[in-house]
Amino acid sequence: MFTLIIREIEDNRVFFIAAVILAVIFGVLFVYEQFYDQTYNVVIGLGMFISIPMAMAFCAMGATQMYWDKTKKVSALLATLAVNRGHIFAARVIAGFLLVLIGFVPIAGAIISAVSKHSVPFPPNHGLYYEILIPAILLGFACYCVGLQAGWTSNRVTAILGALGLSVILIPVIIIKGFGWEIYAILVLLIAACLIHAWYRFSTAAL
Repeated sequence: MFTLIIREIEDNRVFFIAAVILAVIFGVLFVYEQFYDQTYNVVIGLGMFISIPMAMAFCAMGATQMYWDKTKKVSALLATLAVNRGHIFAARVIAGFLLVLIGFVPIAGAIISAVSKHSVPFPPNHGLYYEILIPAILLGFACYCVGLQAGWTSNRVTAILGALGLSVILIPVIIIKGFGWEIYAILVLLIAACLIHAWYRFSTAAL
């Protein structure tokens, strides 16, 4: 399984390299603003600015994984190495979740900066962090899952454009609805539906 995950990361290294670069840049900016100079809002501004491109990137990786599997018969090749489709799909999803975690660093920095209002590095209201950060992570993973199930379709252009559009729409919808515990069920159901659909299409397709 570990080898399959590494393979997925290597096959999609462009996404991971970009996510790591952004995470490092925003990590440095966050530390600087929180501990050295609290007069600027660079982390908040840039974090919010890239939230939609990040959602689209998560969606694009999921679509790319399934698209290349379908066109290049990756599963057929890996099946000769004594692994089944369950292992392949699980490794794919784990790699996608890792990308979401890495890419979430800039957004997390922006959220924490906005909540704290630069008053102190770590305010006592930690519960508010969880009520915002956890739904935000679920939102990123939901965007990835939307792309995953969209990548395994015959009409690729329409499906991928539709998935990207849905990913972009999810962000303002969540903002309007409000971050909080009540949004968990919506995002979890969306993730589950996308994963079930993607797994069904993937597991029933001919090698």
